[in-house]
Amino acid sequence: MTRLVRFFRLSEENPFTGWHMLAVTLLFFGTIITVNVFMAMAATSTFPGLSVANSYVSSQNYNELLAAARSQEQAGWNPVFAVRQGVLGFELHDAAGTPSLGLSVAAHVGRPGTEAQDREIAFAAAGAGYLAEAPLPPGRWEVDLEARRGDRLVFRETREIFVSQDGAGR
Repeated sequence: MTRLVRFFRLSEENPFTGWHMLAVTLLFFGTIITVNVFMAMAATSTFPGLSVANSYVSSQNYNELLAAARSQEQAGWNPVFAVRQGVLGFELHDAAGTPSLGLSVAAHVGRPGTEAQDREIAFAAAGAGYLAEAPLPPGRWEVDLEARRGDRLVFRETREIFVSQDGAGR
């Protein structure tokens, strides 16, 4: 209590009154409300809040999604993904190391926290893999890659990459 008395310079002539308590209470709750408003505005301005267009339909297809993931894991695919000077490269090898050719490869590329720079990228076959011109500004990116053979999804992977100032990714 003596520290509080010294902090507020309280004395017999200047006691701690209701006005002091009102000021302390208003400062306390004012700080909390200000921080909450700031955090709410930051959260709603960066994340669109929509991961899928229709969550009910997505929930109905969840078992098929799990089965496809298990099938992909059992296939033993070995993906190789690289970013160099604005070019995305992708190779898909089976468990024996043989490259998987004749696929239709596409990717959805965007920033993790916003949809502002999202884009769809189509890959073209190049040698034992696939390449796509996609100059990405420096920073964190999320790549959702799909490889299909006809209508059948063969491989799907979502990975986060970091593009440095010189255009190299890791």
